[in-house]
Amino acid sequence: MGINDSKLEEVVESFKTAGGKKDKPRINEREKTWKILAKYFAHGIAFYVLFTILTLAWLFGFIVLTILGSLIGLIIGLGILLLIVGGVNCFLTSLLWFPVKTSLWSLVGHGLVLFIALLIVDGIFVMIPSLVFPGIVTTAITFIFGSFLNGFVARNVAGWWRQEYREDISQAIESEWRDKNL
Repeated sequence: MGINDSKLEEVVESFKTAGGKKDKPRINEREKTWKILAKYFAHGIAFYVLFTILTLAWLFGFIVLTILGSLIGLIIGLGILLLIVGGVNCFLTSLLWFPVKTSLWSLVGHGLVLFIALLIVDGIFVMIPSLVFPGIVTTAITFIFGSFLNGFVARNVAGWWRQEYREDISQAIESEWRDKNL
């Protein structure tokens, strides 16, 4: 009873391939981390751009609505702001991360919570350093750091309105799953 060399080579080859599989998840984990950071940055930079444009447009509309309708105009202006902030975050979150509920009251609540959270976060981590250390370097650093932070906050706020999958599944899909033994 001797040792079959072909079987020994298969065992050695299986050990080599098993060792190679251990290295791949580390590479995928690094790529995954970079992708997640890029998503946070994209989400946050979109809010920087949104708030810059929205501040200018909303202030003009807000002033007009307040002059024309006084308290009613103020309430309408705030409502529009919250709808826009909530709607944009729902869109970005659905595009980058996961589906989000988009009913009217979900958007208003989403916008309110996100607006308050971003005011607090940007006030602490962007405005205070810019006021204490004015300059281009501070502006650049707070812009980059603030983009990641805004993306993180926006994603976590959107998580409160995460859309769960519906329980009713069509019969066609259910039969396809049964055929595939899922």
